[in-house]
Amino acid sequence: MERLATLWKYQEIDLIMDQYIQEKRNCNSRQKLVKIRDYLIKQEETLMSMDKDAVRRSNLLSKLQQDCDEIDKQIQERIKKLESEEFDTLSELEELMTEGIQLKDSIAKKEAELKRLAKDLNNFQSKLNSIRGRVAKAKKEYQEIKKVYDKEVEGINKKLAEQKEKRDEVEKAISKELLSKYKNIKAGRTPVITPLIGNQCGGCFMSLASLVVQRVKENKQIVECENCGRILFDKESISG
Repeated sequence: MERLATLWKYQEIDLIMDQYIQEKRNCNSRQKLVKIRDYLIKQEETLMSMDKDAVRRSNLLSKLQQDCDEIDKQIQERIKKLESEEFDTLSELEELMTEGIQLKDSIAKKEAELKRLAKDLNNFQSKLNSIRGRVAKAKKEYQEIKKVYDKEVEGINKKLAEQKEKRDEVEKAISKELLSKYKNIKAGRTPVITPLIGNQCGGCFMSLASLVVQRVKENKQIVECENCGRILFDKESISG
């Protein structure tokens, strides 16, 4: 069957292309690129999360500063009232002084918290800037390695293009139905089309029923291995 011989030729070229693709994937510089890429993705996610946290901390610091300003304003109002002696009784004076002490204690606590948060935010920003610095360095390294990788795979891409041209030419002689079957099988296993080895499938090496072997040797129809689903053919029948 001519179409099986053509499909076999198609597969030979296809497998050569797979080897070139695998060679590109196993390239040392590509492994470095993948490692840096994964690092950058993780760090970008971390930066996004930290940026949101930085905004939250900054808003909290602003709110605390507003609270301090408001308490300070109240203190100044009490001081002004004391200086103007605008009170009628001793109890009113004592109440004013008590409020002043409470406000003083309150602002002292707020200022201490403000100082702590400011220091915490400063440390947080330093950590954020450090990560940004490492990310910038990693991006630069990525670009440098990418140049090396592009140069390394330049020859492989040229060979791939040559093989693809050959495969595309052979593909013209294969029906869409058979090509679709080939691609579906290849998605799960390779090689797709395999010769008989005695009465065994050349792909999974399982023994085949004599009727199946006979149908393959007759070379009149597409026969698939009942175990692995590969397309079977008999080299002698095709060459003959």
